[in-house]
Amino acid sequence: MSAETLGYYDLNAPTKVIADASPVGLGAVLVQVHADGPRIVAYASRSLSNVERRYSQTEKEALGLVWACERFHAYLYGIEFDLVTDHKPLEVIYSPRSKPCARIERWVLRLQQYKYRVVHIAGKSNIADPLSRLLKDDHPRETSVLETEAESFVRFVAVQSTPGAVTTKEVERESEHDPELEVIRECIHSGQWDDCPYKAYIPIKDELCIIGQCVLRGSRLVIPQAQRPKMVSLAHEGHLGIVGTKQNLRTKVWWPGCEKDAEKFVKTCHGCQITSRGNPPEPIRSTMLPTGPWVDVAVDFLGPLPTGESILVVVDYYSRYYEYAIMKSTTAEKTVKALAEIFGRHGLPVTLYSDNGPQFISEVFAEYMNITGIHHHRVTPKWPQANGEVERQNQSIVKRLRIAQAEGKDWKEALLTYVAVYRASTHSTAGKSPAEVLFGRKIRTKLPQIQDISEDQELRDRDLQMKSGAKHYADLKRGAVHSDIVPGDKVIVRRDERRKLDTPYFSQPYTVTARTGSMVTVKSPDGVLYNRNVSSVKRYMSRDTHNEAANPERTDGNPEAVTGIPEGSDGNPEAETSTPEAVTRDPDSEAASNTSGGDQRHQDGDTQAETTNTNVPMAASRPQRQRRFPKRYDDFV
Repeated sequence: MSAETLGYYDLNAPTKVIADASPVGLGAVLVQVHADGPRIVAYASRSLSNVERRYSQTEKEALGLVWACERFHAYLYGIEFDLVTDHKPLEVIYSPRSKPCARIERWVLRLQQYKYRVVHIAGKSNIADPLSRLLKDDHPRETSVLETEAESFVRFVAVQSTPGAVTTKEVERESEHDPELEVIRECIHSGQWDDCPYKAYIPIKDELCIIGQCVLRGSRLVIPQAQRPKMVSLAHEGHLGIVGTKQNLRTKVWWPGCEKDAEKFVKTCHGCQITSRGNPPEPIRSTMLPTGPWVDVAVDFLGPLPTGESILVVVDYYSRYYEYAIMKSTTAEKTVKALAEIFGRHGLPVTLYSDNGPQFISEVFAEYMNITGIHHHRVTPKWPQANGEVERQNQSIVKRLRIAQAEGKDWKEALLTYVAVYRASTHSTAGKSPAEVLFGRKIRTKLPQIQDISEDQELRDRDLQMKSGAKHYADLKRGAVHSDIVPGDKVIVRRDERRKLDTPYFSQPYTVTARTGSMVTVKSPDGVLYNRNVSSVKRYMSRDTHNEAANPERTDGNPEAVTGIPEGSDGNPEAETSTPEAVTRDPDSEAASNTSGGDQRHQDGDTQAETTNTNVPMAASRPQRQRRFPKRYDDFV
């Protein structure tokens, strides 16, 4: 078969189409068997597109046969021919009984106009193989911006962040030209230290000696200034902590201030910062009791449950009385309908607190709030503790649902029974049952009882007492401190840990643009604004700005120095926090109450600021000394 001279096409001669596919292209050869032997009639080849290059090898081979038939359509239409390939699976894929994937099945439909038979040959006998490989790349591989940045970062780590070993000869070579060590060597030779400008060497002058051009303190090399950053980087290899890095330096090298340099280096290490523990939580901020029943309510969804249903829970902040609705669909329209039924029984509240679920941020829900005149307050995103009252009630409901599941009972009936008992039971915080506070009367139960309506002032005093005590206990137990993050700070934001090896914080630092109470607005490197609680962010320590961290304008423990206190809050930093969850627990879980969430209420993450109005006094955190006049003033009038 001559490969240099092409033959004429003969309509009656046996015809073969030999095709092949490589990772970059397709090749095809049209062969006919003439009287003088096989003759090549035509060659064809093309490169694969960027999408086709992502096909599997089987799909590429199948595409090669389809393309070859359509390329030689003028020669093949209406005759019988053989499709020759070196890919064995194509014999089955293009058979009448095959069930390929959707893409190959569409190719099979395109070949129905031809009369062909798939024949397999060895790869070394496939003459179309060179045609599929010797191609000009007309479709260069597209590289995404993300891949380019990732490669640049890896290259930076490999070249810059992985220092090589330092030998004694290198230290001696640098020490010879280091101006500081030149002066020290002169002082050691002469013994005159009075005029030495480097005072840090004077207290240890008796420990210093010279070997060649190297200066030693005992058995440790004194490192010249140019090599000190590299030494700290070597000591921090493996991302050791501050103590481990200092110990590595102490045993082999020394220079004035080496421990401070090591501490600064570790604190500004990017990898250590995004994987270290977060800041301690801020002190709990108690929320003042509303002016009356059904003034402030909170709403949240519990579910979806295994049955596919969800429970809409609506809680009154004043009485802790809650309503619920079992819903199969949680769309905004269904949510509005369920709330309208509940508000039809109890009236419209003044304020409605919710999270940032899709139902509550929709236009349908916003229109309903506008029509009814209800102020919709959305809490800080990614911070469910801000809606702690309803979250705590959800825990109690889940407990009863689990018990019903374990006992094989109908969970809907069990939930109805629990809610009836809860509404008539005395609440540990209020000292009265939720139904009594809301309706002004006690609900009759199966137990005999005598009605006793108390004054509202008693409820307020008890609520204040319980919240103050729980706040003081929770703040001490958690070691809560005020955050000193202010606008302009660089911070890293906590992420949702969805995979095992994900870091607790995003790697890129964000910039704080505003702070209101315990909510900060941060700006991503892409320019997107996010609202987060201050406990969800942590200051990012940059090596260039680490020395500016001790800002004299900051005042630790003084929230007025770092946040804007809204007018009318009488300067009390606790006036913008929420009630600890321990003061909103249900009757049967008093011992296991959660003090982390409570009645905390915040503004929405992206559009509004957090504001609360409370005059709850802050509990004393330490004993106060008693001041008395001296005895000599007892007779003074």
